[in-house]
Amino acid sequence: MDNKYKRMNSSERVRIVPPSSGSLPRQGFEPLREEDPDREVSGLNLIPYSLVTLQRSGARRPVLFSPAALAGPLLQRLLPPGGGGPELSGCRPDVLTKEEFQLRQSVEPFVHYKEKTATFEVISREKIEDVAAKGRHCLLEAELSCVKDLLRREIYPIIIFIKICERNVKRLRKLPLRLESEEDFVRACRIREKELEGVACLYSTVEPDAWAGPDDLVRVVKERIQEEQRKVVWVEQDLL
Repeated sequence: MDNKYKRMNSSERVRIVPPSSGSLPRQGFEPLREEDPDREVSGLNLIPYSLVTLQRSGARRPVLFSPAALAGPLLQRLLPPGGGGPELSGCRPDVLTKEEFQLRQSVEPFVHYKEKTATFEVISREKIEDVAAKGRHCLLEAELSCVKDLLRREIYPIIIFIKICERNVKRLRKLPLRLESEEDFVRACRIREKELEGVACLYSTVEPDAWAGPDDLVRVVKERIQEEQRKVVWVEQDLL
């Protein structure tokens, strides 16, 4: 296990510090040295670090989107009626009665579920693994709260964070996304962005200037999925 300076965005640099012969605290601060190229100001600076483990996934990793409100509209573009290509697949939830849900949930909790009027829509670990076994990425319509359960099951999701602000929110108008107010949506996205601080693995950020419209956004998302699949996975144990 290594001690790692953890940059939550996987597009930024991740700095690894090998463990010393003595015991390491699980969380703390490390001083920047004079020769450190990241040094920005004179004097002693402190950088927080976290203890992490390195994981490699040979299987296609499932994909989560943040904010989750964009997942449904994006999936319609990524998975058109003719299919999403050889590498992408949706994950149709099972529909259970309340009694069926309670019974199965008590045996092994679902990765994600949504309560309807008289039923539950659920996504199980087996569903995601079945898609991966076919050599495809499972595109999920789920909140980031499921990341912890996925990691505990040794399923390492790709998280695509699409940064929404006043500059690019109008570009979403061509997506099947119901917005009562663009200003409220931007505000809600900023609140949701804070959830990423509690995620125990890295994520990829799509910056506002990285896309000009829905088709461009779909292209960028596909590229990011491929890039993230090639990377190793760092998991912060203290957040599990």
